[in-house]
Amino acid sequence: MFTQYLVHFGYTLQLFALLARDVLWLRGILVAGQSVLAMYAYLRGPQYLPYVFWNGLFVLINCYWVARLLRERAAVELPEDLRETWEKHFAALAPPEFLRLWREGLRQRVRDVQIVRQNSQPDALYFLLSGEASVRANGRELARLMPGHFIAEMSLLTGEQTTADVYALGEVEYMTWPSARLARLRTGNAMLWSKIQSVLGHDIVEKIKRSSAAQGV
Repeated sequence: MFTQYLVHFGYTLQLFALLARDVLWLRGILVAGQSVLAMYAYLRGPQYLPYVFWNGLFVLINCYWVARLLRERAAVELPEDLRETWEKHFAALAPPEFLRLWREGLRQRVRDVQIVRQNSQPDALYFLLSGEASVRANGRELARLMPGHFIAEMSLLTGEQTTADVYALGEVEYMTWPSARLARLRTGNAMLWSKIQSVLGHDIVEKIKRSSAAQGV
């Protein structure tokens, strides 16, 4: 009788795991559920050893992922020169996630160059650190970008070509993430990529608000 309750309890835990929105909770509850099912199979006798083996293997795999997720989410101390940038523009990312994204980028300094060309597919995402950039279309300036804004994020999100040229006004410093590196992040960590999209979406909203205010809307 006791073993019958075990199998129901084990599958109930797996059901709750599938309902979990956080991947760490999902993995952790799966460990518990599969452990219970392995115990159930072991108590039923030798003929159930294959079930013990497979559930035990699943437990080991999920334990590995739980340990990896806990390590990634462990508290980290952000460098002082990055703390303000994270708080203002990347707060949707946990500090370890922000550091991982930041380390994938390259810091560059340019002067009076064209950063993005209209009607093209940009090969990188840019985040303005200092200086100003001019957004122009058909020879007319549409907006000025200040430090703390992304460049070419709309094309990155939609996959469409750029709708304007972007020029550095004087000396400009920015972080740049090549598209190939972003593609690796997108395929390797879907949850992190979802948060990055949230950061980019927030930046787009801020630009729209600023543009509306400038036009007196």
